[in-house]
Amino acid sequence: MNYRTMRPNETMKEDRTWLILAQEGKCKHTNAIRKLGFINWRKKSNARFAIKDTVYLFMSDSRSVRYKMMVTDQDCKREDQKFWIETPREGLTYKLKFLEEYKGKLLSEAELEKHGLKHNSMQNAICNNKPLLDYIQSIF
Repeated sequence: MNYRTMRPNETMKEDRTWLILAQEGKCKHTNAIRKLGFINWRKKSNARFAIKDTVYLFMSDSRSVRYKMMVTDQDCKREDQKFWIETPREGLTYKLKFLEEYKGKLLSEAELEKHGLKHNSMQNAICNNKPLLDYIQSIF
């Protein structure tokens, strides 16, 4: 693992928590997680992860949060391409390591809406909705 190291004069920051949408119609993320123990996530402007951030995956097929992941590396070449249905976009990725799976019903879309998930807000990564993220963390 390539955990982030501190540089001189760099202040310690708190690891963040994210909620992102994993579209199973584009990539079989579940299969990648089960076979590889991780997925790659393309670096993009609306999700600037840092090493050791926690990332929850909202799965499009079940309309629920099922996986807890941790960012373990960045600026990686894609290693999960064989699980893609579509051609993955080019570019460097983060590596998200599998930590835990949730199989209950308390993290369904309907339940998440009761705790602050707004309709259509899953189009962008969510990291600043504290009530929602606190609820998800309390279930895992």
